[in-house]
Amino acid sequence: MIGLERVSCALNHKEGDRCPYYVWVFGQPGVSEEINERFGSFDAFADALDLDLIQAFPAGGPCDPSQYPADQVSHDPTFGRIIPLDVALDVPFGDPHRDAMYNPLRHAVEHDKGRRGRAVFVQTPGVFEAANGWLGLQEHLMALALEPERVAAFYERIADWSVAYIDHCAELGVDCIHVSDDWGMQSGLMFRPEVWEQYIRPATARIADAARRHGLWLSLHSDGDISSLLPQVLELGFHCCHPLQESAGVDITAVKRDYGDRLTMYGGLDIQNTLGRLDREAVAAEIRRVMRTVKPGGGAIFCTSHMVQPGTPIDDVLAAYEVVREESWY
Repeated sequence: MIGLERVSCALNHKEGDRCPYYVWVFGQPGVSEEINERFGSFDAFADALDLDLIQAFPAGGPCDPSQYPADQVSHDPTFGRIIPLDVALDVPFGDPHRDAMYNPLRHAVEHDKGRRGRAVFVQTPGVFEAANGWLGLQEHLMALALEPERVAAFYERIADWSVAYIDHCAELGVDCIHVSDDWGMQSGLMFRPEVWEQYIRPATARIADAARRHGLWLSLHSDGDISSLLPQVLELGFHCCHPLQESAGVDITAVKRDYGDRLTMYGGLDIQNTLGRLDREAVAAEIRRVMRTVKPGGGAIFCTSHMVQPGTPIDDVLAAYEVVREESWY
């Protein structure tokens, strides 16, 4: 089987020849450089690991700090330049029709899918996470508490952009819309479930509906413990969820039992407490434990829970993925 076929099996809750797998390494200082030094390119690294999908990013997005009014800008230690909600409601967004923005996605479709037979997942802004790029997390949560209707109007602007973007992605021949929208923290959601339902869900539903209109698979990324929202994630039509983070308290055995016939589990190799934190023998034991929990019956794509962290030797990643490959076979 080729990677695209394995991913299709996983998303349709069937067993292929093996469980598909991937690794998040994009854009991390030191990690990318070591990969390029060792393999020459990420493409060669993907070939060496025999990865089954590719996570592709556009060359741009809706957030364009160059459009921020200079007299309204403040600095956030995490998000850099941020602006108040009043300004964000009207600030120009990046153009979703700009052709050059899609060149990395074209490469993924032409090379990874066309030449290597991998599934192409494309990174897509989720409304809550994307809003942090304009507002910063602290100011965003404050505004969501005090002015939720106006924040919801801003989410609709982000959804407008994402829907136009998804239309172009579908034309290119991508396979999956991967919505990145961190809703969780180590102990649960960052807001009450009622807030998500009333203000975040409607705009998210528009993004999900756009992907489904084109017949694309739909994947969600959210760090933290979002277990309480998994029924709603399924209602929105998501096929899989990443990373279902055990180190934030998610019970993957319960998720597999309760949702494993409807929701594909994408993740499994924790970068917070396992890869880069434990010795290779302990990492291998964790891989075997997780793989044997999520793999039976299909419905699993094995991957790191987030990006391989700076300081993690590539040799440790390669050793881990030797075990992943061994354990992946049905």
